[in-house]
Amino acid sequence: MTDLIENYYSKSEDSNYDTDSQVISRKAISTVLPLIMKNDLTERQQSCLKLKYVKNLNQSQIADMLKLSQPTVCRHISIAKEIVNNRLSYCIVALNKANRLWIEAENSDSF
Repeated sequence: MTDLIENYYSKSEDSNYDTDSQVISRKAISTVLPLIMKNDLTERQQSCLKLKYVKNLNQSQIADMLKLSQPTVCRHISIAKEIVNNRLSYCIVALNKANRLWIEAENSDSF
């Protein structure tokens, strides 16, 4: 499975998609990611992911900040990423289908 959250926060260019698709995918992810974080993760998982990706802290720094062990932080991040990537993968599937339908409709209208 693609690490969608890692790709989102790394802002790397994916050569499999054109620029418009990348922009649309990023906007879709930025719309649903806060909902996934709020509704599907524990507060501790949310904190660990935010500190990792938003504050760019490593696991030891997160552990010190949250008064946890580094292996516990690693588990929180791993479980949270699995949940987020799973939910985002559904979003991307739906988005890709909607894009294909949109393109097909535009192409059939142009004749």
